[in-house]
Amino acid sequence: MPLSEYEQRVLDQLEAQLASEDPALGSRMASPASPRRGRVALGASAVAVGLAILVLGMVISQLWVSLIGFLAMFGGAYFALTSPKTNPLAEAPAAPKKRSSGKSRLSERFDKRLDDQGGGL
Repeated sequence: MPLSEYEQRVLDQLEAQLASEDPALGSRMASPASPRRGRVALGASAVAVGLAILVLGMVISQLWVSLIGFLAMFGGAYFALTSPKTNPLAEAPAAPKKRSSGKSRLSERFDKRLDDQGGGL
């Protein structure tokens, strides 16, 4: 069902606002996250070949051949249903980490809270 003109205009405004506020998130949301057609076709063909190998292994009574067919089927299905992961941290430069003076952040916050309250235990 297509969107009405008003809904399309509001959607365009939201997309523009998202892209202006957080360009990295906007570009990631604009790209499709679903698996590509070629990836699905390759995975489906691997499932079909794996099924043929599994049946062949059952016909010739060789368990190891059937196991290879099952693994090929499983790998093909996994390949078809997942999309390649991109590392968002690889695109952005890593921020330098601050070194603490040997205390953990939790203990630093605890000490600060005690100081703010005006005393010790």
